[in-house]
Amino acid sequence: MSQPKSGKAVHGRWVAVVILLAVPLGALLGLFLWFSTDLPSPDALMSVRPWEGTVIYDIKNRPVKAFYEEDRAVVSLDEMPQDLLDAFIAVEDRQFYRHWGLNFFSIGRALVEDIIARRVVRGASTITQQLARNLFLTLDQTMSRKIKEAILAVRIERHYTKREILSMYLNQIYFGDGAYGVEAAARRFFGKSVADLSLAECAMLAGLPRNPTAYSPRRHPERARARQTIVLKAMRETGAITRLEEEEASREELSVMMTDAAETGAYFTEYVRQVLEDKYGAAALYREGLKVYTTLDLEMQRAAETAVESNLQRMEKELRYRSRRRDVGQEQAAATTDYIQGALLALDPNTGHIKAMVGGRSFAESNWNRATQAKRQPGSAFKVFVYTAAVDNGLTPADILIDDPLVVRLPDGTHWRPNNYDAEFAGPLPARKALARSINIPAIKVADQVGLQTVIDYAHRMGVRSQMKPYMSLALGTMEVDLLEMVSAFGVLAAGGIKAEPVAILRIESRDGRVLERYQSRKSEVLSPQTAYVMNSMLESVVNEGTAGSVRSKGITRPLAGKTGTTDDYSDAWFVGYSPDLCAGTWVGFDERRRLGERVSGARAALPVWIDFMQAALRGKPERPFPEPDGIVHRQVCGATGLLARDGCPIQRSEVFIEGSEPSQACEEHGGSIIQ
Repeated sequence: MSQPKSGKAVHGRWVAVVILLAVPLGALLGLFLWFSTDLPSPDALMSVRPWEGTVIYDIKNRPVKAFYEEDRAVVSLDEMPQDLLDAFIAVEDRQFYRHWGLNFFSIGRALVEDIIARRVVRGASTITQQLARNLFLTLDQTMSRKIKEAILAVRIERHYTKREILSMYLNQIYFGDGAYGVEAAARRFFGKSVADLSLAECAMLAGLPRNPTAYSPRRHPERARARQTIVLKAMRETGAITRLEEEEASREELSVMMTDAAETGAYFTEYVRQVLEDKYGAAALYREGLKVYTTLDLEMQRAAETAVESNLQRMEKELRYRSRRRDVGQEQAAATTDYIQGALLALDPNTGHIKAMVGGRSFAESNWNRATQAKRQPGSAFKVFVYTAAVDNGLTPADILIDDPLVVRLPDGTHWRPNNYDAEFAGPLPARKALARSINIPAIKVADQVGLQTVIDYAHRMGVRSQMKPYMSLALGTMEVDLLEMVSAFGVLAAGGIKAEPVAILRIESRDGRVLERYQSRKSEVLSPQTAYVMNSMLESVVNEGTAGSVRSKGITRPLAGKTGTTDDYSDAWFVGYSPDLCAGTWVGFDERRRLGERVSGARAALPVWIDFMQAALRGKPERPFPEPDGIVHRQVCGATGLLARDGCPIQRSEVFIEGSEPSQACEEHGGSIIQ
């Protein structure tokens, strides 16, 4: 019969047990404290601001372009479809809503399968662990990193709700092809916002983070499909979807964007990017999530790009150019191209808002912006400044100008014998007709009479920034300008003499919506409204009966005004024209100056681009005339003398005058009574 154990012996055994347990527990505690020393506080999660690109928006707040180092756009969980959330939970962490950072069952199962296979075959990280790793830790496959990941995951779970954790995770993870977060991935692969994804698209996205390269729908569409099937099956197993929904989603044909979409408005967004980088610096531009709201109108921009490309393709075919864009196919962006180029710029003349900008046929092939950077001779389009200066100094549309041979003695003693486009001379004709038909000799005489420096002053006043010298050939547009300054200057006439500085940006906001800067249109009156109205009337004649008459042959009836431009060697073709609410200019030519072709004028090369654009841009817009200001009078004049018409005058027309400049004498060449 055994003796009962003494109390002292029992106590000794318990002490031994405690000591035996304390040693490993103490060791574990020590390891825990040691691995925790350099871990960030979970509170730091809320202060983590992932790099977020700058987004450019159009006038209707539609995203146009993002500039980024990491393509990321943070969206709330409420903006994500439930199918997307269910897909990630099903395939990445089915116990997400039940565990507290670690899933020991998954860890054990993964360990057994890895040992049996002698390689890693199953991941065991929870969504919380993945978030900890992505934000604070490296991707090294070491035991110390995994321990730190587990500790940090537990800490995160104690500080944040499941919805907060899931939101941070879905905005952080990498999907491949440069896309971080679900919003960027949805745009990159499907060309839509995450909120608009279908079940099938959600399942494909949820399958990517496990291995973005191997499952890329661009590079490996079959693997991506197979991975999508696994995700859909997991969703059905978790009860998120039915078998019917699984089957329907599996059959859905997905339209994956195999390359990044051709960027609408690329020249405009690059123009804006340069402004932003100069002002805020590259770090803010690419990392701080600026929101930039601009003046661009996407519908007008698309119309502009279509008008330029379709018309230049037509020219390539008709004129049989040896070098065509489709044949050249440049692999990377260059400054210039061998094929024919074009540019278009449109703005609201009343505000200066740039509505469309085409700097070339393809930004990917040539990033040289021919709307803002290229300086070219405007040809006869410059005559607008000659006649504006003259009208503001007393010329009337009825004044008779003489078109006859002209010899100009130059300062160096040589002689210049300018000619007209058709090499013929019209004799006496009204100033209105001389401008409408773009006759050279009268324009040179008018410029000489009003003074070349005066013409330069008016051009500068209206918005031409380029330097000009007072040479006689200036009247024919032999100096160099860019398209932006020409369109801006013509816009002064459309706006009744008010100059509105060109504006591309309306406001800039921080990523949290705080307004950093607002841009206001800067306006100033540079011409009298009466001078602007008379010039509008004269330039309407260019469209109604002059070199731009093809506008009316297209059936366009709304009030429009403008001016063609052609250089004497046929290397540059221009048309700048406007309605009361929209001013647009087009240029066509080769980057390296060479002839477009025999007698290929602005009317033939540039005007068709302008017509197609304006038809699309103004479709459905109300038609209204150029507003007539006070101080304008109308008189019936003789077309031959410019004096008050008699009923015997064979050619009569109603003419506009600035009050006080109208003729007081009646025509003396024709008989009859004066027409009141």
